Amino acid sequence: MIFFVTLLQLLLLSSTDAFVSQPSKPKTSFVLNAFNPSDFAHHSFLLSDEALSPAVEAARQKFWFYFFAGSGAGGIGAANLPNFFRDRNEALAVVEIGPTKGGDELQCGSLPKVYYSTEILEADLADAVQKAPTADFISSRSENTNYLASKGYILKDDFVKEMTAKKCNPLASFVLFDAISSGKGLAVSPIVYEEKLVAYREGSSANQVVSSFGKDLNGFLAVKIGGFLGLVFCLIVDVAFVANAGIAGFLS
Repeated sequence: MIFFVTLLQLLLLSSTDAFVSQPSKPKTSFVLNAFNPSDFAHHSFLLSDEALSPAVEAARQKFWFYFFAGSGAGGIGAANLPNFFRDRNEALAVVEIGPTKGGDELQCGSLPKVYYSTEILEADLADAVQKAPTADFISSRSENTNYLASKGYILKDDFVKEMTAKKCNPLASFVLFDAISSGKGLAVSPIVYEEKLVAYREGSSANQVVSSFGKDLNGFLAVKIGGFLGLVFCLIVDVAFVANAGIAGFLS
């Protein structure tokens, strides 16, 4: 929602002349019959004998529009910022839990190590790739009432549960699902799930993971980080619109 509000604000900002094409009548009183943002924009901060110029009038109207529209969307956006790192927090919660094969760290760039804040062992991932059950197996054992689960989609919780039963490293299981999902959510199509596993298993060994896995994992991280930065940018733009209109309407 915040993306649409920000876009609307950009369009309105580009059409300032529309607000000031017609001179407004001087305001000489501060009487409101009912609360209305437009009336409040007309009358707020006015003395009884003060008259507004068309430019200030337009700026105050825009300020209250940006304030009321942007505060709602901005609040929703700010509340959703932590969700971008939900996958990371779940993975970090299982670090150093469960069995591990040890060995060398996965080499697929710096993003995975920065995002997960820990080493991902290649042998643990290779073991998870080899032991991952089929989509039909996971779906048939799912107890989830989610609509996507009822349609055969593979949910992250169901996947991790089955991987735990197979005594796979928990962190490797989370990382494997992240790569399979490519940042598209907590549910994966059974077709995509099977195709990814086939690709990961081709040419892999007991202690090595094919390069396609690293590409998918970096793709997942790019989606996560890109979405987070995009939302932060929109929040900054929203605040800038409110501040700019407020300065023009009340401080200039």
